[in-house]
Amino acid sequence: MSALVLVADPDPFNLRLLHEACEAAGYDVVTAADGPEVLAMVARRPPDLLILDAKMSEIDAFEILRILKADTSLVNIPVLLVTDEGDLDARRRGIELGAEDYLTRPYRVFEIQQRVRNVLRATRRDRLGIPESAPPADQRDPVTGAGTPSQLLISLDYEHTRAERYGHPLSCIVVRLGNSSEIAAADEDGTADRAMALIGSGLRGCIRAVDHLFRLRRDEFCILLPETDGNGAGYVLRRLHSQVDSEELWGGNVNPRPAVEIALTSTPETSVKSGDDLLKQTRHSLMRKD
Repeated sequence: MSALVLVADPDPFNLRLLHEACEAAGYDVVTAADGPEVLAMVARRPPDLLILDAKMSEIDAFEILRILKADTSLVNIPVLLVTDEGDLDARRRGIELGAEDYLTRPYRVFEIQQRVRNVLRATRRDRLGIPESAPPADQRDPVTGAGTPSQLLISLDYEHTRAERYGHPLSCIVVRLGNSSEIAAADEDGTADRAMALIGSGLRGCIRAVDHLFRLRRDEFCILLPETDGNGAGYVLRRLHSQVDSEELWGGNVNPRPAVEIALTSTPETSVKSGDDLLKQTRHSLMRKD
């Protein structure tokens, strides 16, 4: 039986993102759009975790926290408080009133899943009905440590929608190991996993903490760069090409030498109507190089 997460946010866009991120991590999810609805849902079925936006309407988040922590039957419900990135006062008030942790906007799917997992792990797993052998909720690619394809799809949708909504740029880079079959044939275990793990580590060293790295396919990575236009992404692209030329990207100890191919697409771009379009256009650029 999966943990039940109640997501409460007055903004439909943010509510959908939180819902999808938690659902993709394997949790059962229910939602509420205002304070009274939160309390009604908690009374009907107490969740294993409440993700509560600080800007709830009618009954605000801090009053909801007071109500929950004053009720002996509800006091043990862990709460993740959602605040704007710079709202330190709301964060402090929430923690003082009993919130276990906080999330900040703009959201990052990995952070949502990581913090949800951490809070749920801090509660008694037998109460949640999750066996100890269950995989982590934010499971990543086991070889490279990068995000999974399903996490990429969620992040693409969210980041593109947010970019359009606020008029912000967004860039996508796809990195492909063009000779993965040749490397696999020469490797002891018959795969290119070692090369992909080394390249993945090198890619993480080339991007910012706010950027997202995913393993898209057996021989491909995808990097999402939020708030980054073509000029900004160009700096990352040049750094990647430099590290490929010097073999620093994989440490110089892979034989045969990896044939790394890189493509970039930035939006706003008239032909990019969705996150899926952004990814397809970037991958198509790689195909044209073949």
